[in-house]
Amino acid sequence: MLVRVERAEKTQAVSLPQTAVRVHSAIGTAVVSWHGDPDETDGQHHVEWTVDEDLHWGENIRLSALAEPWLGQDGNHVILRGRINVSEADIAVLEVEGSLIMFGLAAPLPEGIAAPWVEIRVAAAGVSLYPVQL
Repeated sequence: MLVRVERAEKTQAVSLPQTAVRVHSAIGTAVVSWHGDPDETDGQHHVEWTVDEDLHWGENIRLSALAEPWLGQDGNHVILRGRINVSEADIAVLEVEGSLIMFGLAAPLPEGIAAPWVEIRVAAAGVSLYPVQL
């Protein structure tokens, strides 16, 4: 995903283990951890997202009434809206604006869930961006 990144000010940053950045995309904005060169945060980057939190249906993942991708923040949580699929290896893959984000599953998703639009709410401290060269 191509995003614009800027170092987050101390007043904007949630408690993150790495360099905190505000990421701006076509679908929204959030403060997350940056795992690239801290001196090269500001600017446009192609990035890969990782999330260090398993999905628990009804707790941090639910069906979305809106069928469009979105990225947002609510306090210390990042909210991602996209389409979800589950692989044969029980790995959930969220498609958000062309990016694929993998999640572990705490338990299988409910029966009949096949590529629906969902919202995932995870701790910002577990969301990371890695710059990639395309």
